[in-house]
Amino acid sequence: MNKLDSRTLVGVMYTYWPSAFDDLDKQGMWDRGVVSVSKLGKVAEELGIDFCLEVVNRFETTVLNTSEEGVQFCKDVGRGSVKLILDTFHMNIEEDNTPDTIRTAGDLLGHLHVGEGNRKLPGHGSLPWHKIGKALRDIGFDKGVVMEPFVKMGGKVGEDIKVWRDLSDGADEAKMDKNIAESLVFLKNAFEG
Repeated sequence: MNKLDSRTLVGVMYTYWPSAFDDLDKQGMWDRGVVSVSKLGKVAEELGIDFCLEVVNRFETTVLNTSEEGVQFCKDVGRGSVKLILDTFHMNIEEDNTPDTIRTAGDLLGHLHVGEGNRKLPGHGSLPWHKIGKALRDIGFDKGVVMEPFVKMGGKVGEDIKVWRDLSDGADEAKMDKNIAESLVFLKNAFEG
């Protein structure tokens, strides 16, 4: 990453993913994760890399399911390089209020994944995108935002995240490109206010 001048590493790197749920010792997993992430976070810190831990829903892990848990985990790790990645899909499942969740993360928010609560493109569902944009502006967020829709079945990731049907409404490649372009415009407007 340092040779490529890539400054942000994101993912579920505090435990294994996807969880098999055969180890429900959350505190033990938490404690082991804090030790490991602290060591990795030290290296990231030395290289000027943000080490962003993804908060995911209860169906994918038992460790970090809410922004509040993520903030506490980062505090337990105690490294400035260790931050959070929030994902609107996961927030839609676990949190009571998506904009407030972003405010809870505050300056620990190092990256954001966006997609609707049904895994579709932003603007193709019911999430409060203008309120999400307001929350991002409230905390002065200026980091990376990546669209992460999953609308087609197949492959290992499709199996892991349980995409069992075509969510693209039968879109061909040209229609998918058009939908993405429209979603980008929609998201930019929502985030800029």
